[in-house]
Amino acid sequence: MKKIGLIICFLFLRTLMFSLPEISFDTMEHDFGQIKEGGGKVHYTFEFTNTGDEPLKIVKVKSA
Repeated sequence: MKKIGLIICFLFLRTLMFSLPEISFDTMEHDFGQIKEGGGKVHYTFEFTNTGDEPLKIVKVKSA
């Protein structure tokens, strides 16, 4: 009986592991080079794709 329970738990956990959202970025960093003081705002858009099987929810973003 314990073996059947362990097998069911294993299969359930395995299913959860393969059905997670996963984020993939086209590029992980961007170098702005030299920016002149008072030259105005600069920006860059990081493009990404949800390559997982579930919806991806972005909760917090911060720069390094």
